[in-house]
Amino acid sequence: MAPQIGTFDIAIAGGGPAGSVAAVLLARAGFRVALATLPPRGPRYEGMSARVAAILAQHHLPLAGIGPAAQRHVSWGAFQGGQNSEHLADRSAFDTGLLEAARAEGVSVIYASVSSVRPEAGEICMADGNCLSARLLFEARGRRAPRQSSDLNRDELAGPDTISVAGFAPPQAGDMETPRIEARPDGWVWSVPVDRGCLWLQAVGAAASLGRTNGKAAVAELWHSVLGKTALPRRPVVHAIAPRLTAPDLDPRCPRLGDAAVALDPLSGHGMFWAVSSALMAVPVARALLAGEADLARDFYRNRVAETFWRQARVGRDFYREAGFQTPFWQQRAAWPDEAPTHDTDIRPHTAMRVVVQDGYLARREVLITRDAPGGAAFAAGQEIVPLLRRLNGQALPQADRFHSAVLPEAPPQAARAIHQWLLSQGFTEGAQIPWDTANRETEPCNYDPAA
Repeated sequence: MAPQIGTFDIAIAGGGPAGSVAAVLLARAGFRVALATLPPRGPRYEGMSARVAAILAQHHLPLAGIGPAAQRHVSWGAFQGGQNSEHLADRSAFDTGLLEAARAEGVSVIYASVSSVRPEAGEICMADGNCLSARLLFEARGRRAPRQSSDLNRDELAGPDTISVAGFAPPQAGDMETPRIEARPDGWVWSVPVDRGCLWLQAVGAAASLGRTNGKAAVAELWHSVLGKTALPRRPVVHAIAPRLTAPDLDPRCPRLGDAAVALDPLSGHGMFWAVSSALMAVPVARALLAGEADLARDFYRNRVAETFWRQARVGRDFYREAGFQTPFWQQRAAWPDEAPTHDTDIRPHTAMRVVVQDGYLARREVLITRDAPGGAAFAAGQEIVPLLRRLNGQALPQADRFHSAVLPEAPPQAARAIHQWLLSQGFTEGAQIPWDTANRETEPCNYDPAA
């Protein structure tokens, strides 16, 4: 028997943002938590959206290594000029800050290489022969996590093989004033100015660009296919980044977080958001599983993971189409995963039973399905939406100044205003009868909460 480092309520394999944020939140919820990971290694930079920074701030998590927001310059088909903004994230500093926060919350952080995760034994084993034992495991090793077996065809679960090569580049390789993203015939490029008067430059191309060579020669071949004569960085950081649904179903002994469940194309800009937001489900899922409510956890997980995969796969497809190139790299990605619309505009508001998070626990609740909330909305400003609408009993939606007194007199005025505004955003109209179907026409579990 392998020597045991300790026995915990929960042990997590992997200390990237998904694993470390989950560890912090689980420890705050009262669980005894251990996390096994290699320490952050080498420089690596990413763009982080404002909503990720907002989630971290909301949960009092550190923002180490996160720079101020900067407008991003886009050269992408018809899109030319300033588009949106992003924060430059130094992943080494950011990941280190989150791991230090986990340790400060009482998490046992073990810096070691994970050799295996054994859900059947409740163990995470390290390369040095030691093991962690826990009542519940979490898999958060990102793309290194083994793919879960599935009855679905692999082509349905993974996008075209795509490789990212990144590293420091001289100033002449790009703009030194602002982050930039540019579509090129054989791939796309992201660059951002960093300290020491140089760029962090990322080239993304098809795995086929590696040709028949191996090692650094293959990496250089892909780099030059996208960037032409720009010199390859001395220490290139190479990652496979094809989107894939790694684990469509929940293993109740070892739920998955972040890229270990769904790995997204970084083009969508959703990768860091998914890593952090997926960690938010760790506490309610752990509570359900440890309380013997596996069905709730299974339904919640399946919907959350599958919904994220298909929505972001289609968002990425639409981005690739907008570039306008007809070369093989773009054509292949503009055709995957299917022709279904990213946003279904033909949804009549109706109700369904879904699994949602309420006060930190999973529960089945009736939700409202709309065009803008296809996953189902259970709450707005802390109020359950469907019971609220039933109070109207088919009457017209009151104007804002009457909504509070007529429908929600027990709620604070600001909450009533927020709910009224949300109903308007979903297509309801003041003075008109609410066009919604009160029958439960769906039973699939879901989790969308507009107030989250």
